[in-house]
Amino acid sequence: MLPIGALMNAGAIAAGGILGLTLGRRMPEAVRACIFQGLGLSVLAVGIKLTLKTASPVILITSIVCGAALGGLFRLEERMTSASLWVKGKLRAKNPKFSDGLVLAATIFCCGSLAVLGPLDEGVRGDLTLLSTKSFLDGLTTIAFASAYGVGAVLSCVPVLLYEGSLTMLAHSLASSIDPAVVTELSAVAGVLTMGTGFNQLEIKRISLPNMLPALPITVALVSWFG
Repeated sequence: MLPIGALMNAGAIAAGGILGLTLGRRMPEAVRACIFQGLGLSVLAVGIKLTLKTASPVILITSIVCGAALGGLFRLEERMTSASLWVKGKLRAKNPKFSDGLVLAATIFCCGSLAVLGPLDEGVRGDLTLLSTKSFLDGLTTIAFASAYGVGAVLSCVPVLLYEGSLTMLAHSLASSIDPAVVTELSAVAGVLTMGTGFNQLEIKRISLPNMLPALPITVALVSWFG
């Protein structure tokens, strides 16, 4: 199976990055701030739409609460931050902005809920809606990242392509054994996490989203047991 969504996402990041490099420091800080505010509002809207798909609010709430508790217990955000710093150290780039841009962009683009749910939706249902949305958002985000960090942010398209492409093909190979109800509830949980991304981008409230990632496997377990 050709992972169209992953290719589209990587292409959007590359295109946004090239535009950001072209603009460079000529992009006023006020414009960059407006871009992130617009993205934050858009992400909130997408998150709300996804959340409303749930057929079981109890499973949704239980997954989020238990996932956040587990993530906090195992300090997932701290571990992911440490892993990012380790990768940055291994790059040993002469220009610190190169490694900063690559690690920051790759972490943001690969660790969000849409990076998991998008490939799953494409692989199981052939639905590109989530990855289309993610591609648009990532492309705009990379404009700002590339203008600030340079080519490192643009090259984040490579790990994104490999990560999402692999997930899409894995989901496609397992499609016959995946319950559609699982995908529906995962999309709803992803919607809550996506709303959290919007809150973070708008700087309304700092939400520790990496600590909530265990909500995804918990959702699968709850739907399988009680769905």
